[in-house]
Amino acid sequence: MSEGWWWLVLLIALPSLVVGASFFPVEVERLRRLAVACASAMVAAALVVSVVPSLHAVYLRASARSWVSGGEAVVRLDTFSAVLLPLAAGLWLLTVAVTPRAALDRGGLRRTALASLITLASFLTESGVLLWLLSAASAWTFLSALADPAHRHQRRVVAAYLGGSTLLFGAGLGLIMAPGVRNTPLETAGLWLIVVAALVRKGIVPFHAWIPEVFDHGRLGPAILFSAPQIGAYMTVVLIVPRATPGMLRVIAVLALGTAVYGAALALVQSSARRACGYLFMSQSALVMAGLDCSSVTALAGGLLVWLSAGLAFGGLARCVLVLEARRGRLDLTKFHGGYERMPVLAISFLAMGLACTGFPGTLGFLGQELLVDGAVDAFPLMGFAVVVASALTGLAVARMYFSLFCGRSDPLAHSGLKLGLTPREAWTFVALVLVLVAFGLAPGVLVDSRFAASREILHLREIRTAAAPIVSGARVAH
Repeated sequence: MSEGWWWLVLLIALPSLVVGASFFPVEVERLRRLAVACASAMVAAALVVSVVPSLHAVYLRASARSWVSGGEAVVRLDTFSAVLLPLAAGLWLLTVAVTPRAALDRGGLRRTALASLITLASFLTESGVLLWLLSAASAWTFLSALADPAHRHQRRVVAAYLGGSTLLFGAGLGLIMAPGVRNTPLETAGLWLIVVAALVRKGIVPFHAWIPEVFDHGRLGPAILFSAPQIGAYMTVVLIVPRATPGMLRVIAVLALGTAVYGAALALVQSSARRACGYLFMSQSALVMAGLDCSSVTALAGGLLVWLSAGLAFGGLARCVLVLEARRGRLDLTKFHGGYERMPVLAISFLAMGLACTGFPGTLGFLGQELLVDGAVDAFPLMGFAVVVASALTGLAVARMYFSLFCGRSDPLAHSGLKLGLTPREAWTFVALVLVLVAFGLAPGVLVDSRFAASREILHLREIRTAAAPIVSGARVAH
């Protein structure tokens, strides 16, 4: 067994340990401390894997006739997927470190660890069948978080959309895996079914209605953990991009650009902070899909960078809202709540992560959006214009949220004796996330080189597959 395999075993074992421990009579607070320790170790291990090239060449193949893989690697760790592992680990750490105790019981800790394990496994396979099974498992985990009768309507909405997405995904795989469908209408139909499944999961217009509903009236924490890793984008890169026609990719890009502008515009006029977060996620995740139009290596690298920056920045921004809501109750953006002097760390963190979402210079988001615009403007000028408009609207929406949540007259609870400040664990977690976004914005060389290498491999694979390779259940993203 190569050294890379031992690191993968460690990454998988850490969330599995928390899942197993949750079934024993361990105090909830001790279980939470264990989850924080395991998530921290997972972040460290994932960073080691992502920066050591010798650990990337990990492949496990099944038989070419296997229904699980169709000849593709069941387990795969390469340049493209290695950088996604710290994203999954970081989102888990953010969840267990800053979620208020009242919102994260034993079952919640088990679900967050299980959801992180499913996300990690998704990033480590190129098998279409396994991706389908993991996609269904992640949807089930998300639905289990909405089991409370108070969220019955949101559960039905999510079940309808994500259940439909899973069914379409499975049907599309069945069509493209059927023997003798190469270059036939059945192959095209199967690809379109997978495209629609990915668009529904990502919340791309016109399949977006479930996102603002679940963010506003459902459970915000599970919604963040389900949405921020953007498994729908991974499905697109692995299954759709290598075999789709240019026209199919252009349709995806146009719908994504429309969603980016539409979501940012609606976030600007919301009265609920939760609903504004939902529309901001729609806008940010749509920019990632727009970058997958594959018009150039630069544009694709920009989309992959936006994927990382949006996942971290949006996850942190929405967690700030959740932490603030635990102290103040539901947040109304039509009022100025004040309280900056009571929570300066939270306020500064919120603003910094919001600026990263807008592509502000000096943050990781700036690099992604600049590459996205520069790489696509010649081949697809509409993309550059739409990205700029979406970024401007996102900036206005973030500024409006910041002024409402932290500025204005002093919070009336300031003199009530209620402690509004962050705990040390919350403060350090938010500060660390901001430092990551700024550090990679100021010194992005290694990360940018990695995304360019992954982009070149994706485009090279697309050229090979569209020219001669047969359709199978997964798409190889590296050699």
